[in-house]
Amino acid sequence: MDKIISLIKTDFNTTYGLSSIAYSFKSKKNRWQIIVFGLAMLSLIPTYFMIVKGLGSMYDVYSQIGQRSMFLLSGFLASQILIFVFGLLYVMSKYYFSNDMGHLVPLPIKPSYIIGSKFVTLMISEYLTSLPIILPFIIIYGLKGKEGVLYWIYSILLIGFLPVIPLVLASVLIMIFMKYTNIGARKDLIRTISALIFIVGMIYFQLKMQTIARKALLEGEDFLINLISDSNLLVKKLGLIFPPSQWATLSLANYLNFGGFSNLLFFVLIGVISFIIMIILSESLFFDGLIGNIEVSASKGKGKKIDNKDLSRETRPYWALAKKEIIMIFKTPVYLLNAVGGVIMIPIILVMSSVASGDQSLKAALEMMDPNSGLLLLAGAGFIVAIGMINSIGTTTFSREGKSLWIQRTLPIKVSDQIIGRVLSSMLIQTLGTVAFLASIAFVVRLNVFDMVLMAFLGLLGSIPMTQLGMVIDILRPMLEWDNPQKAMKQNLNVLIGMGVGTLFLGAIGFLTIKAINKIDLYLIYILLIGVFVLSTIILFNILEKLIKKQFEILE
Repeated sequence: MDKIISLIKTDFNTTYGLSSIAYSFKSKKNRWQIIVFGLAMLSLIPTYFMIVKGLGSMYDVYSQIGQRSMFLLSGFLASQILIFVFGLLYVMSKYYFSNDMGHLVPLPIKPSYIIGSKFVTLMISEYLTSLPIILPFIIIYGLKGKEGVLYWIYSILLIGFLPVIPLVLASVLIMIFMKYTNIGARKDLIRTISALIFIVGMIYFQLKMQTIARKALLEGEDFLINLISDSNLLVKKLGLIFPPSQWATLSLANYLNFGGFSNLLFFVLIGVISFIIMIILSESLFFDGLIGNIEVSASKGKGKKIDNKDLSRETRPYWALAKKEIIMIFKTPVYLLNAVGGVIMIPIILVMSSVASGDQSLKAALEMMDPNSGLLLLAGAGFIVAIGMINSIGTTTFSREGKSLWIQRTLPIKVSDQIIGRVLSSMLIQTLGTVAFLASIAFVVRLNVFDMVLMAFLGLLGSIPMTQLGMVIDILRPMLEWDNPQKAMKQNLNVLIGMGVGTLFLGAIGFLTIKAINKIDLYLIYILLIGVFVLSTIILFNILEKLIKKQFEILE
């Protein structure tokens, strides 16, 4: 027990950087970063309150048809599915790619102790993700329904155990996945591609199950009669998509009778039992998937024959840097899933939601824009530019170097080559997202080849200053001290700041475009946008040249 407590304390401090936060409060030099983070959080409050207000209206609708419990189910489903999806990424990074594994594995510590301690810190991370989602549902239901004290006690217990089952499922799946993909020299690439396919498949399965459940429910002969007679009908039917959410909902909806207590007990017991099963399985699964991630193996036998032409071939510094960045991203599953996974999966999920549900709303929305009016083209180009902000490559380009950034500072590479190389690597990833987006759009609505090419050109051109904005932020405050590659992207404040600045940049251009679209010729708007993007690129290039040169000299 002492070992587990010690591991939890160490991992907690390492994960959340408590010592670093305390130092930042004391250090005047870093205090401004905390202020910026606070302002960024405050800027999200108005949007959050608008969403909560919308949830209040959603509760009223369910209340009018006598299905208040469905409101709770929506909250539990959304939070637990989100925990599971994000958990897949967090578990892989935390269990297999954190730098502390190289120190923990040689110690006389059981795999179950390591997994148990890391699971606890992951639970805390998931509370930060799930609480803003589930709390409004529980509070609105409790206040508007004037529920009693027992309701709030049940709510606290349910929130406490909320992340357990989704995280256990994610942990077991990742451990099995890592064990049986730990083969060959290309195992990282195999794992990453498989993980992307698996996540897309899981999302499609959830969407399909939801559609089947909805259709089966609505096509019932006595649907309206059953709806009136059973206040939990929708929960019992649609809750089958993810049963733990159904148990949590029924426990709160029926908290005054034995049915509520039994569902609460079942929810807690299944969470505890599933955790115990995960710990037992970790003894036989964890190390088998870990070996190879913390070792560097030398090649045996004859080495590859080197051609003299390869030795004499000269590579442009910016292209060599771009290739290095791409290799780093593709060889680190955490980077690849975050940088590439998001930009590819977003358009794919849009199409999947339409296909899985047979819903024509997406197609109708796109056709309302009228492809011939140019609105769809401009909206598509704006979405591609937004992907340049979402992929986080620009806002983490120096942070991903970590403690090895000193190598870049000492190499005889021009600052201009540093900028071009890092922008090129971002654009290569951006191109993958653009292809996926265009394929998705073409699947839903017909566009001619010229419009698709122009959309891609405008989007990619606008992505260059978007990437440069991120680079400006990252070189001003690079996050070089990290023990887990996930921290460089997922726990990097630069990403949040970059999204805020990028949103302002794109929002300003979008606002001016909307104002001008009915006043001047469409092709003139295209030319003006090209001019704005090119001018922004030149200005930011000059700013970056000065900043990088200055920062490379003063960074320790």
